[in-house]
Amino acid sequence: MKSLSSLVFPFSNRIAVSKVEKTIQYRADIDGLRAIAVLLVLSFHGGLSLFPSGFIGVDIFFVISGYLITAICYSGIKSNKFSLSNFYARRLWRLQPNLIAVMLFTSILAALYYLPEDLISYANSTRYAASFISNQHFSRVVTSYAATDSSFLLLLHTWSLSIEWQWYLILPAGLVFLFKKCSHGNVKHIVLGFTIGAVLLSLYFSRKYPDKSYFLLTSRMFEFLMGSCVVFWGGSKKISSSFWATVLGVVFFCILIFIATLKNIDIGFPDYHAIIVCFSVAVLIFVGEGGNGFFNKVLSAPILVNLGKMSYSLYLWHWPIFAAGKYIGFENNIKFKAFCYLMTFFVAFVSYSLIEKPCRRMQWALKKTVFSMIFLPIFISIALYTASNYFNGFSERFGAEYTRINSEIRDYSSKYRESCIDGDASEISANCIIGNRFSKRKALLIGDSHSNHFWGFFDVLAKDANLSISVQGTSSCLTLPNIYLFDWWTFKNTVYQNCYNNTQQYFQRIKNNKFDYVIIGQVWINYSGDNVINKLDDPRSVALSRGRVEAALRNALNIIEESGAKPVIMKTIYSMPENYFACYYKHIKLRQSYGYDSCDFSTRTNQDTEWFSILFSKLNKDYPGLIVIDPKDIQCRGGTCKTEINGVPIYRDVGHLNDYASYKFGNEYLKYFQNPLKN
Repeated sequence: MKSLSSLVFPFSNRIAVSKVEKTIQYRADIDGLRAIAVLLVLSFHGGLSLFPSGFIGVDIFFVISGYLITAICYSGIKSNKFSLSNFYARRLWRLQPNLIAVMLFTSILAALYYLPEDLISYANSTRYAASFISNQHFSRVVTSYAATDSSFLLLLHTWSLSIEWQWYLILPAGLVFLFKKCSHGNVKHIVLGFTIGAVLLSLYFSRKYPDKSYFLLTSRMFEFLMGSCVVFWGGSKKISSSFWATVLGVVFFCILIFIATLKNIDIGFPDYHAIIVCFSVAVLIFVGEGGNGFFNKVLSAPILVNLGKMSYSLYLWHWPIFAAGKYIGFENNIKFKAFCYLMTFFVAFVSYSLIEKPCRRMQWALKKTVFSMIFLPIFISIALYTASNYFNGFSERFGAEYTRINSEIRDYSSKYRESCIDGDASEISANCIIGNRFSKRKALLIGDSHSNHFWGFFDVLAKDANLSISVQGTSSCLTLPNIYLFDWWTFKNTVYQNCYNNTQQYFQRIKNNKFDYVIIGQVWINYSGDNVINKLDDPRSVALSRGRVEAALRNALNIIEESGAKPVIMKTIYSMPENYFACYYKHIKLRQSYGYDSCDFSTRTNQDTEWFSILFSKLNKDYPGLIVIDPKDIQCRGGTCKTEINGVPIYRDVGHLNDYASYKFGNEYLKYFQNPLKN
């Protein structure tokens, strides 16, 4: 290594990297590991219960990628044959053609079946996928990787490919720089140091941003670096003993499978679970270096090797097939899953044979490759998004019925409602006042996001009662004084401090102002678990938590009544039935006729035995002035709970009413019941 000057983007010697890659000994066991990884991912995304954390397959891919790319770069650097330009050209031809084919396929699906708003959202995601930053995009638009709101996003799975490309921009150039400045011994220590630092950084982000860390490159760097460590620290070392190779292989593979069977580890991931997974994969790669042991032979079995070779195609194609089928409205049963799996393997085989393998042999220069594989797809995706946004998602695709429904929802949509949740609790914006804004009779509406979705309901009641209602709220927050929510929502092993702070300000406002009514709206049942504490060292159990909730609710009612206001508790709607949107919009997506109320399949049941219902009944006796409003008295009149009104769906998402339904329920309530805010 006398000179590394030729490493900086030379445009000659176009087959240099190809020769370098051929010097890396092929290992069938690594293709076997790829097969295990993709099977775990397919199992998870297919909804099979055997591996509820099968998403760790992506972590396995990252370690393998870190190992192979480091080995390729290191081998080329040692032989003075490494070319960054040829490395990137080959990577582009290895990965992009299949991705472009998937983006073309999903664009056709979206154009045929995705509703206007969803088509615009999809077109927007193509820009990020083509630019290798879809991980950042999806970290902003989904609540979590495994959340229901993510299951229809056709390109969600490209987040991992974006992270891979971001890593490709760092690792090769970083190795070139390090070997220019440092000896081999120093480089291996620097890589180890970076790995340890990246592990600590990932743990920090897991705790600080548990709902976003899944998609962050900074949370994933250690996974690639663990693969790099095998190259630098494994090196020529091999386990010659077949016995120990077998033992280590079986033990660390069992660890992988065990973690894949765990439940509810996605929030805050990658965390220590990911560290264990990646270390286990690194050990398996190291153990397989010698080619000894029974487990190495298992991973080298032809069926696993062939699946491993197709793993990239399987990964790219399986998600949009499942996502599109669910979105269109097909029932997610065993027949649907079997069909999707069969389609996945068939399309992946065709894609691997006709696109992926032939394109690997392409020998275009970097400039030409970058234009065709990066700039052209980005330009087309920008054009697609611009057109779909300008023409409002081409809503005319779905005919007059959809236009009517969309118009009804849009006409009732509140301009300011969304700005009145998670805002500044220290003040009330003029835009967050509903009813008769200039009335001297005043009320305050607080709670979680479900208090906010009653905006239209209380606007109707307030206008009828000549009342001005100020609206404030905090998402997923039980707005009762002097309690904390612990290990709740995205706040793993910590308190939801913003909820506590905002609630204290709400009740200080109640004490300082003369309200006629204070309304508390919550998804009450969500807070009946063991997550409520008064201080950090409190013991936790369902019984203790419920006792704290009751005490806090009584405290709240006392504060409200002592301020001179009447307390109002708003109970919860019947939430959206599972697969309701798929049921309702299926006829629109498939351009079929539809019978009104055909998706009203929720029958009202007796909920008097629910803990909160019992508590409210008890409080009604102890606080005669307490008003309890149950929206189900309107939603479920006649025994069946409405999911639509005049053919228009009432839900905004899984748990919230849209503004159309909120206003309609308000008007219906006044039709059948006396206005409780007039007393």
